[in-house]
Amino acid sequence: MKRLFMFLFFALFSVWTPSAHAGTDIEFSTGAGYLTGTNTYEIGGVPSELDPWGRYPYFPISRLEFPLGVYFANLDMKIKADKLRITGSAGMNLNKKAGHMRDYDWGVPFWDADGDEGPGWYVNVWDTGGYLLDIQSASRSDVDVMIWKADIAYQIFSHHHESRVGKGDLTGYLGIGYEHRSFQYECSLIRQWSPSGIPGFEYAGSGNVGITYDVDYSMPYAELTLSDTTNKLNVEMGFAYSPFVYAKDRDTHLERIPGPIYAEGYCTGQSLKYAASIRYDITPHWSVLLMIDHLYLRTWGEQDNTIYAGTEDGSTWDSEIWTTDERIISRESYFTLNISYRFGLPL
Repeated sequence: MKRLFMFLFFALFSVWTPSAHAGTDIEFSTGAGYLTGTNTYEIGGVPSELDPWGRYPYFPISRLEFPLGVYFANLDMKIKADKLRITGSAGMNLNKKAGHMRDYDWGVPFWDADGDEGPGWYVNVWDTGGYLLDIQSASRSDVDVMIWKADIAYQIFSHHHESRVGKGDLTGYLGIGYEHRSFQYECSLIRQWSPSGIPGFEYAGSGNVGITYDVDYSMPYAELTLSDTTNKLNVEMGFAYSPFVYAKDRDTHLERIPGPIYAEGYCTGQSLKYAASIRYDITPHWSVLLMIDHLYLRTWGEQDNTIYAGTEDGSTWDSEIWTTDERIISRESYFTLNISYRFGLPL
């Protein structure tokens, strides 16, 4: 948030020079809406020689899907001076209940005293290859969300048009920006079970927080924006692409035995974003604005895992550290209805 306000300060300062030759318009907008989607991470790819049961490398070994289903509030600012446009925005959730987190695990070794080859460790495998889904769980989740971005764009074309509706202007902007999204989850187990029938995994949660998960996305991006104004109506669409998304996540399984297990991952990838807005001018200064924003990102990297040393029921274990492949995928959409105020600075 501090970076955003610093960016906006320098951006506002930078428009004083061009405003000596052209008027400067400043617009503030605030409102509320709904944020939906998922943050999902998957791990796996352990080499056979490092697996104590000799399983072949497989991906994913585990998948966790963290939901998004919260009300969302935002504050936006836009500065226009001649052909230059600078925008900044920040938003956060209004409630915490996000829905049910889903946890899936494949290829879980289990002890079978009556196995086909005698007592020993076994892994359920599909007849066509691949491991069965062995453990599944659902957990209540709370989430804290912070999203902010800032960008600067230059008008690359302008076209005046006329129709039955009236005279209008279509303009195009090309710009660059930076966006940061942060999510912090706390999850409490509702129920866990074994779809493949492994005994010992069927039980209900205690209501305690069993998993915490934090993930941050940093996205520099390039954006093309088309804006059309006819009478009191403005329609705008933006298409953004980030060639380098940096994702960092931290997962803690608090109630795992042995454990707890702490995991930290670092991934890079790409993202695509589409944004649209419809604004109606009630007066020359006041407007109502409906905004839609959809983001899809996909990243790959590695996750470092640690099981902490401890003692339970007379059993003692040492700390263990290992690394797995990781993939983080996020699909996010939010819809907000805003009230905006616009004013101009004189030449």
